[in-house]
Amino acid sequence: LLCEEWASYGVFYKYQPIDLVRKYFGEKIGLYFAWLGVYTQMLIPASIVGIIVFLYGCATVDENIPSMEMCDQRNNITMCPLCDSTCSYWKLSSACATARASHLFDNPATVFFSVFMALW
Repeated sequence: LLCEEWASYGVFYKYQPIDLVRKYFGEKIGLYFAWLGVYTQMLIPASIVGIIVFLYGCATVDENIPSMEMCDQRNNITMCPLCDSTCSYWKLSSACATARASHLFDNPATVFFSVFMALW
């Protein structure tokens, strides 16, 4: 019965049968899975806010001034080598993709998200 109502992919959307878990595994394990269910539900709003912050980064990546300056081919700035003997000079525009990707995860909305998670 527990295998059909709990340990199956087809019932992922249902609540856990805590009474059946408690009867089969005992009080401590039943309490553990009850707390795990509550904790998982508490993380849903935080994950939604995180997705919104990421989507904000995706929407504003073309307006990010540091990324725009790095990706501009007219500002073809030559950078010093990263190491002493074996590295060569490199163009700043070669880090364009990295700068754009870093804006997705590090934008002004992530400050709000960090405060939100600290208070969560």
